[in-house]
Parts: sequence; C-alpha cells; structure tokens
Amino acid sequence: MDGSPKFTIAFNIRTTNEERLEMCELYQKAFHAKKLSQETPPDGNDIHIMMELGGVEALLGPGNAAGKGLDNPLICEVRFDKEDEFCHAYEVLSQEGQNHSLEGPYPWATLLALVTDKFGVGWALYYNE
Repeated sequence: MDGSPKFTIAFNIRTTNEERLEMCELYQKAFHAKKLSQETPPDGNDIHIMMELGGVEALLGPGNAAGKGLDNPLICEVRFDKEDEFCHAYEVLSQEGQNHSLEGPYPWATLLALVTDKFGVGWALYYNE
C-alpha cells in the first residue's frame, strides 16, 4: 500500500461455501470480476473469497453467528498499513458504536477490528504489519 487506508466491501450474507463459489463464478461472468484469493481462517472451514469488482475489492464472506463479529449483511472494510491510523479509526468509530471487538492475528491481517458505528454501518478494519 502507499500509506493510505484502502477501502473494500464485504458481502456477509450467510452463504455456504458452495454458494460463495457460485457467487464468485456469477460475478466473474457478469462483471469480468477477478478472483484475487480464496482462504479459510485457521480455526474454521468457511471459505473467504476476495474479488476485484470494477476496481473495488469485495470479500464474499460466510456471515457470522449471532453475537459474534458483525451481523451486517454488507460491511465496509478498510485496510491500514499504519497501526496508529488503524487504532485511531477504531477508537473514533467505537465511541458511540456497538458490537466492537479486536481480533487476530489472521493469515490476512495482523489485527482485525469489528465495529458497528452509531449509524448502524458495519466496519471491518484490518491492520497489516
């Protein structure tokens, strides 16, 4: 990255692995989207697919069980390569927000912050060393 946070979006709609693979194929056909990666978390078997759709990265995710992570079907993601900017964004969004947590490390992020801001928008903030 060039030092600026990078915006992506996530479709977090409680799909199965097979449905996410079908979504990927559909978006490749419809939008000439590119599949960038396909991974599973270290402690699970849910496929996470990162795609590029019209110049924006989009994650096809499995959704979360109630009470864990973000329950929003559409989530904005921002990727940081500066830890202080990551922490600042998390603190500001959390002030009047709900459902916040810090997690990690993961194969795709040193730290992951999940927060729903005071307007109900779901944010997944990623920091990578």
